[in-house]
Amino acid sequence: MYRLLTALTSATLLATPAFAIEQWEGLYTGVSIGVGFNPGDNGELEFKRADGSDNEAAIDAAFGDNFDGKFNAGSLTGVELGYNLQQGQWVYGAELSIALADLSQEQSAFSATPATYVERREIDTLSTLTARIGYATDSPFLPYIKLGAAYGDVDYSWQGNSGAFRGDNGDDDRNIGYLFGVGVEAKLTKQLSAAFEYQYIDLGDADFSTNFSGEQSIIGGNNGAFNAFGDAASGGTNAQGSDDDFDFQAVRVALRYHF
Repeated sequence: MYRLLTALTSATLLATPAFAIEQWEGLYTGVSIGVGFNPGDNGELEFKRADGSDNEAAIDAAFGDNFDGKFNAGSLTGVELGYNLQQGQWVYGAELSIALADLSQEQSAFSATPATYVERREIDTLSTLTARIGYATDSPFLPYIKLGAAYGDVDYSWQGNSGAFRGDNGDDDRNIGYLFGVGVEAKLTKQLSAAFEYQYIDLGDADFSTNFSGEQSIIGGNNGAFNAFGDAASGGTNAQGSDDDFDFQAVRVALRYHF
């Protein structure tokens, strides 16, 4: 009897189909589209005299609480190339992506003159190189996390509509930061898949300082701009955004072809 039960059990186990893990290994390429945004604190302009003298009272009189910061959300459209290695249920990969971007951040101040002062930084290309790890099952879905480097060409500009000061544009820069992301990829066919992904990108300390100065009025003594900013002889005033890191979030979808 014991031998019969053992034989039946063995036969049942042999007849049970093996756990079929979805296969993700290999080279893939794809296209993606998404949007970048930053709903958090985007800072504001800060004015500090270059010679260290105190101009806080003059700044308060000229600007009051009229300081603001905003992030202009925009699109991310790109291409990607990646490769996966699979060991059992674990999928390890590396991915390179290049995207055209339309993202900018402004930190601004508005004086009672009235006059507008705006510091702006923006990127039109974003490149990332990331490693990712996913967990495969018998379903066609692959959840994963990713971490890597991000690179952006940051363009700076300074804008002011007051004739009482002379300002300089900031210098453009190339900033390297990091990216963290989570996502899920789904097989549509044997070779096609679609992915949905959330990313946090920080391009690091991408701030800059703009130096400008007021002008003394020829008639009637000093004006508000001179009182607040000083003149060129004293080194003027440096305007800098309080939000140093150029960071934002993104959601994107990608269509991938697996070779």
